[in-house]
Amino acid sequence: MPRPGPVRPLVGVKMDANQIQEYDQQAAHEGLLMKSGKPNRSELIRIKLAFADEHMPNGWRP
Repeated sequence: MPRPGPVRPLVGVKMDANQIQEYDQQAAHEGLLMKSGKPNRSELIRIKLAFADEHMPNGWRP
């Protein structure tokens, strides 16, 4: 049975343990939690990427 709701884009991101901890803390602070109550860092990253797609100038690179 398919998952209800919109299809979410698949994105792979490599992070070290410190970055994972920081994203988990930010997700918890923002109330982005899974049904289990754990921080939903995947949703936080989706939000950050959507913001970047909308606001970064074309051709931007670090």
